[in-house]
Amino acid sequence: MYSPLDVLSLETWILLGTVFLFARYYVNKQFGILKKLNIPHDPPSILKVGNLNKFKKDPDWFFKDTLERKKKHGPIFGTYLGFSVRVAILDPQILKQIQLKESEIFRDRQHTFGRSGGKEMNTALTAAMGDRWKRIRTSLSPVFSTSKLKEMFGIKDHCTDKMVENLKELSNKDDGHFLPKDVLGKLSLDVICSSAFNVDMHTQDSNTEESQMLKMGRKLFDIRLGGSIMFMLFMLFPSVERIAEMFDYSIFPAESIRYFAGLVDAVIKNKDCDKSRVDLMRLMLNAKISEEKAKTSEKGLTRNEIVGNSILMILAGFETTGNTMLFVIYNLAVYKDVQEKARQEVEEAVEKHEGLTYDAIMSLKYLTQCINETLRLYPAIVVNSRYCEKKVTIQGVTIPKDCHIEIHNYAFGRDEEYWENPTLFNPDRMEDMSKIDPIVFQPFGAGPRNCIGQRFALIEMKMAISKILLNFELDTCPDTPKPPIDITFKASVQPKEKIPLKIRRLKSSE
Repeated sequence: MYSPLDVLSLETWILLGTVFLFARYYVNKQFGILKKLNIPHDPPSILKVGNLNKFKKDPDWFFKDTLERKKKHGPIFGTYLGFSVRVAILDPQILKQIQLKESEIFRDRQHTFGRSGGKEMNTALTAAMGDRWKRIRTSLSPVFSTSKLKEMFGIKDHCTDKMVENLKELSNKDDGHFLPKDVLGKLSLDVICSSAFNVDMHTQDSNTEESQMLKMGRKLFDIRLGGSIMFMLFMLFPSVERIAEMFDYSIFPAESIRYFAGLVDAVIKNKDCDKSRVDLMRLMLNAKISEEKAKTSEKGLTRNEIVGNSILMILAGFETTGNTMLFVIYNLAVYKDVQEKARQEVEEAVEKHEGLTYDAIMSLKYLTQCINETLRLYPAIVVNSRYCEKKVTIQGVTIPKDCHIEIHNYAFGRDEEYWENPTLFNPDRMEDMSKIDPIVFQPFGAGPRNCIGQRFALIEMKMAISKILLNFELDTCPDTPKPPIDITFKASVQPKEKIPLKIRRLKSSE
């Protein structure tokens, strides 16, 4: 008669049974955390990999379904991504405690994927943790001071002038029909590379093939987490990331990382580069220290930290800034009255300040309202996060250690509780920012871990859009999608479909 002992020994069966029971105990314990804390959530299961099956079916589920889950569960609800516990909080008062008053407990953005960027990208501000993040942030803050931004103003001025020349060429072709994403993407890459690498890579040249830097910049965003084995491993077993870190594994394309790391090393070795020029790279190199000094928490940046944060600037300043400008000029093209009002403001500022100067840019209140309203509808970061370092109770809500808090910017911006007709583009609602809760509207984050480059990006956007308004009239085409635009998230927020527009030169600019 057949017996299990004919296949494996009794000791082996006992070992397998013990492992199974231990695994079952671990799974039940992890999947019982939210229930124990009395935080509402959809029931998890092994087959669903927690609640991860929804993410795999629709990668945009995690931000587009938030308001439906709020209606179902209330402003606080949980999710299991693998065995990782995530708690979404849409209560501004609790978030204020987390992001501001208790920021020391929530000082890291997240620990999932915090060690899987490779030796360079693990040191980027968005991934760096604890004391290392604090040292890097302190070292980088002077780079984005008002005085340094003024000194880098000329870089943006030069790059946006090239954009205007390209748009003039496009206005004479195909009856002015064009894809603004291409133009604005090249502009944003030109600005950030000129600023971050002390070089002109000719990314906006219209009469040459696509530059290598543009190809490598786009390739940086070729991150496909949802269907990868490593993604599943990191979600199910976060400790696997430590092993990945030992082998310098990176979720980013290795070719792009090597390319930009080589550029940084070339600038470091180039003793003849213009040291009088003020740019992000030169300012970071001035703060360069050795790995040994970094271990003592001495202020400064190591070579890997300079590389990682230079690449982060490209990730933050290329697609993110370019797509935000795309959404802004789309709104201006659709809402002609808003476009004309913004143009009039720019013209008055230019006349008052005798040119599109730094002071003129900073005085553009209505254009800033247009950008803020666009960021409400199409936030550059749809979901932000904070990692809880120790168990804490805030206003009756207990947040366990090792839990990730989700801050849903997209949902906040579309929530009828805070905005009247939330899908309607209306810059007037941004006129008095003192009436708007900075937690409900936080396009650049809140607290110590807010976006360090927000003023850099805003100056670039306002300058580029101002020059477009001064030289061109924007209009829609028959195939321009109607508002609001459907967006998706693929390493950055972008429209799901192409957005063609029409551009015509103003007589005053001819």
